[in-house]
Amino acid sequence: MSDRRRLTPTDRRSVYNLTGGRCAYCGQELAFRDMQVDHVVPLHLGGADEAFNMFPACRSCNHYKRGMELERWRAQLEAIPATLARDCYTYRQGVRFGLVKPVSQKVEFYFEKISKTDTTGCAEVI
Repeated sequence: MSDRRRLTPTDRRSVYNLTGGRCAYCGQELAFRDMQVDHVVPLHLGGADEAFNMFPACRSCNHYKRGMELERWRAQLEAIPATLARDCYTYRQGVRFGLVKPVSQKVEFYFEKISKTDTTGCAEVI
């Protein structure tokens, strides 16, 4: 990781602006100081340490994604209801008593949602 380049304040601002000050994954609003820069394709999997491979991320998403590639992380997120049903007694009780409703759905990341609605033609989203 020592080969990682240091981002300038201008670089960080550019990454932050990619998704309008929101986490590229969950869409949570981010204060600039709280933003973490995530390598979409992790460096250890051959991702470039360049702006085109960077997204703004909240701490939670960046830590949960860790060094996974997007499709692996998407599959892990989509498996959460089944994982909880298998591993968590409290979750199963909540379902049994109607307090929790398991939902099985495809995960669409925030950057995917906004790339569909961008009509300016200016945004280039991975």
